[in-house]
Amino acid sequence: MAAMNPILRLRRAFRSMGAEPEQADEVADAIDDHAYGRRESDMRYAQLMAEYRRDMERLRNEFLLGVLIIVGIAVAILALVN
Repeated sequence: MAAMNPILRLRRAFRSMGAEPEQADEVADAIDDHAYGRRESDMRYAQLMAEYRRDMERLRNEFLLGVLIIVGIAVAILALVN
């Protein structure tokens, strides 16, 4: 039973919930057609991590720019006061 094909288990589950056999077959086939494999999942994960790294780099640059601006303003104020 544990080695049963996941699509067959889906069909059986949909039928047990009261779906007609044709509806259960249609839904199981649609899920099977749109399911991602390991390769696609790994590629999507790599893409998400690359986007994350770019976003973190952008945030770091913005933070450093903000710090430099604040320090520059503080130095200018101290220069005017003295």
